[in-house]
Amino acid sequence: MRRPFLRYVTLRTLIFLATIFTAFTLTFLILKAMPTDIVKNMVARSMAVAGAALGNPEQIQKMYDMYYEMFGLKGSLMEQYIGFVRRFLTMDFGISILARPATVREIISYKLPWTVALLTFSTIIAWVVGNILGAVASLIEGKKLSKFLQALAITLYPIPYYVFALILTYVFAYLIPLFSLAPVRMPENIFSLEFLLTILRVMTLPALSIIIIGALGWWFLSSRALGLNILSEDFYWYGEIRGLPGAILLKKYLLKNIMMPQITALSLNLGTIFGGALLTEMLFNFPGLGLLLYQAVNAGDYPLVLGIVSLSIIGVAVASYILDLVYPLIDPRVRYR
Repeated sequence: MRRPFLRYVTLRTLIFLATIFTAFTLTFLILKAMPTDIVKNMVARSMAVAGAALGNPEQIQKMYDMYYEMFGLKGSLMEQYIGFVRRFLTMDFGISILARPATVREIISYKLPWTVALLTFSTIIAWVVGNILGAVASLIEGKKLSKFLQALAITLYPIPYYVFALILTYVFAYLIPLFSLAPVRMPENIFSLEFLLTILRVMTLPALSIIIIGALGWWFLSSRALGLNILSEDFYWYGEIRGLPGAILLKKYLLKNIMMPQITALSLNLGTIFGGALLTEMLFNFPGLGLLLYQAVNAGDYPLVLGIVSLSIIGVAVASYILDLVYPLIDPRVRYR
């Protein structure tokens, strides 16, 4: 048992490291292929403001060298790559081009709690509600409630969440102005009632757009399909023949077996939260990593883009790695090999 386990962990660790290395390298190459050169734009703006004071070619070249050095863009492609690897290992991506002199770490540290709070809460709520409704719908298959939930899920599932977000925005920000899309100023006292109400006002619409589509879309349909498959298994029939109560059949026979593949999907979904929800945050003007990533890409802010994408890469890779190690413990059908 010990040797297969060590071999399994070693293999998964190597796959984990190879995944991070490959994803990081591809991200770096894609960023370098972007047509935007923010340094040239910055120098051009400085020349437009300073006028003749920056007419000396030597001064202009010094400014170029200063900016390229400051943002880690100086040297050959390999030298830049080695520098980015060093920054990646220390999680120190230097100064943001978009919000200089603030560092990438400072900007991400401010935006990250917003994204993590929104997506963690929304993803878990959608997962719980969708799986419970799907299991119940499979248990009462053929009844009116099950048919209604199935029709609702089939209607909502093809709708992109950002389209549903636009509908929520139109209804609750314009027709019934219960929420505002204008930027809000957070109260300084985080323990006050005003701070809590502000958080709720900012997060309610983005969370609803993710929860409703997620719970009544994929989570419901997949849970129901898994439930119908389990209902045809011999062990479930045996439980019914024994006369077990419906609550026990639902909890111990149905939900317990549905959870295995659903936990896998949930773990991978939670791993992606560090990349933000780009379209949702843009539509609702939500101050998270998704909106920040969009602004950084448009501005050609390589250090900031690399910082956000690296965080997302690590999140997904770590979630997959932990899942690979833990899954044999929660599913007896899987073995360490």
